[in-house]
Amino acid sequence: MLLMPATDESSQEFAKLTVLGILGFHLIPGAVFTALLIFLSRFFIQHGLTAYLAELLLIPACLVPMLVGTMLVSAKRSGSRLSLGRLIGYRSPGTLGDYVGWPIVLFLCWALASLAVIPLSGRLEAWYLTWFPAQLGNHALVSGVVSSPSAQRRVTLVLAVLLSGLLAPLVEEAYFRGFLLPRMKHLGWLAPVLSAFLFGLYHFFAPWGLPVIFVAFLPIAFVVQARQNFRIGVVVHAMFNLVGVLTMFASSA
Repeated sequence: MLLMPATDESSQEFAKLTVLGILGFHLIPGAVFTALLIFLSRFFIQHGLTAYLAELLLIPACLVPMLVGTMLVSAKRSGSRLSLGRLIGYRSPGTLGDYVGWPIVLFLCWALASLAVIPLSGRLEAWYLTWFPAQLGNHALVSGVVSSPSAQRRVTLVLAVLLSGLLAPLVEEAYFRGFLLPRMKHLGWLAPVLSAFLFGLYHFFAPWGLPVIFVAFLPIAFVVQARQNFRIGVVVHAMFNLVGVLTMFASSA
C-alpha cells in the first residue's frame, strides 16, 4: 500500500506515506508528463508550432487532471471524503508576512543560491542533450519562441502567464507541499529535503534543472512545513515561473 491505514477520519487525512508511496507519488506524474511532452513536442514542431506551446497545453490537458485525480483516488482508497479541501494539509491561516515577507526572502535566497548552481545545470544540460530529445533543451525552447510568428508568440505569452505562471504553481504546490508533504512529516527535517529533491527529479523533461530546483524549493518546503501553510509555496512558485516566462519572452521581443 502507498498510504498506511489510519485509525480515524482526522488522522486518515494525514496518513503516513510509505517509501514506495513517497517515490511513486512524486515521480510517476513527472514521467507520464515527460513521455507525452516528448511525443507532442515533435508533433507540434512538425506542424509549425513550438515545443514550448506543447508543454504549456499539457498543463491543463495532462498535469492538472493527473495531480488532482491522484489526490481524489488516494482519498477514495483511504476512505476519506472526496474533497480537495480536506485532502490538502498545511492550510493554516496566513498573515501579511506569510504572503509578502516570506516570498521576498525566499525569492532572494533563490536568486543568490542559483548563482552557485546555474553553471552546474548548464554542464548537466550539455551532457543530457547528447542523448535527451534536443527540442526540450532550454536553447531550443527559447529559439522556437523567438522564431515563431508574432501572432503565435502573443498567444503563447498569454498562455504562459496563465498556465505556467499561475495554474501550474497552484496545482503543483497543492499536490507536492499541500498533499504530500504533510503525509511525510513523520520523517521530520528529512521531509522538506526529500520534497525539494524529488520535486526536482519530477521534472524529467528538464533533468538538468535539478540543482536549481532543489536549492529553490528546499527553503520553501521548510517554511511551508514550519508555517503549515502551502499557500506560501504557491506565491513563491508563481514568482519563479513568471520571472522565467518574462525572461524568455523578453529575449524574443
